[in-house]
Amino acid sequence: MNKHQIITTFAQSLIVEEDRKNKVTRKGIVSTLITAAIGLAFVNESCKSSGEVSKSQVIYRKIEDVTKEDIQVCFQKATIKFLISLKIFSRNRKIMISFDTTKEPFYGEFSKAEDPLYLHSGSIARESEFYYEYITASITCNNAARYILDGIILPRGAYIEGYIQGMLEFIKEYIPIEVALFDRGFNSWELIDMLKKIKVSYMIFWKKQGDWYKPILSKMGGGESKMIHRREKYYRLKHDYEIGSNFIIIKQLEYEGKKYDWLFATNLNLKSAASYVKRYKKRWGIETIYRVTDDIRIFTTSTNHVIRYFLFMFTCFVYNIWKFFQTFLGESFTLANLKTNMTIFLAKTGNIYPFHYDDFERQALKIL
Repeated sequence: MNKHQIITTFAQSLIVEEDRKNKVTRKGIVSTLITAAIGLAFVNESCKSSGEVSKSQVIYRKIEDVTKEDIQVCFQKATIKFLISLKIFSRNRKIMISFDTTKEPFYGEFSKAEDPLYLHSGSIARESEFYYEYITASITCNNAARYILDGIILPRGAYIEGYIQGMLEFIKEYIPIEVALFDRGFNSWELIDMLKKIKVSYMIFWKKQGDWYKPILSKMGGGESKMIHRREKYYRLKHDYEIGSNFIIIKQLEYEGKKYDWLFATNLNLKSAASYVKRYKKRWGIETIYRVTDDIRIFTTSTNHVIRYFLFMFTCFVYNIWKFFQTFLGESFTLANLKTNMTIFLAKTGNIYPFHYDDFERQALKIL
């Protein structure tokens, strides 16, 4: 996969080319979106500065017939091409997969939103009373392999277990999974049932709800762990389902200078309390991923959930580009390096030519 292919892979099956004079090209749209991502800009602002597309609506019209499923499949295909190039598959080693959600604030009136079903109630930023929510699956084994494998936008009341199952079934086709890691936002017996049915090992950092674990914890010493088996029922589609899982209770195990009680639902059987915590800590790599994607966010005022989802996944795609090149260039190739080098690359290859560059150059030469 050469550089030109890397830049155009994600959008090539989504953005429709038009057979007319002075058409806006797919290359121009992709370049504009990359410019928006590395500049933390609104799409319309990048259109004005890149010299490739007149306004954001031109881009949005290109994907008006695209579905969420189209975007997800396209991203998955692009991801697989990255991993094939890195020969991750050929090593045949098991990979840890981390799931988490991230939120994007919505500024505006709920009543005027095009797709209110995708607006969740809650303030995550000043002057924002609603937000969009996405769930992603990522490789978080180590710094070199932190790739976003999949993602989806969540409507209100979403059947999250179904989305997670779809992601895992896609990932299992290509990557042997060691364990799927989840934080406390995923403590669901239905999730456990699904994971057992598709035969995926799991660790869920379980919420400390109720008193069932407290008598056990009170009898344990610091640093000790105990495995117990619990069974519970969950209700789905007018039926009750009973499911069991092992739980690991760990008392006052030290982490980063402080001691904590840990509670995991898991089907792993590890040697020590520290082994469980060490394994779960790999999930925290996804927090690093989200901090990075926040620095390459593409902004829009659109309330169309497909457009929002497309731009979010394009951001994830740019993140994967950075990790792809960092694998070859080393840890010193930072996100700031990517932003600088990508801008130069786009300009050198004729993918962008800012409207004001000629005037800027003339003025700069006068001053210098």
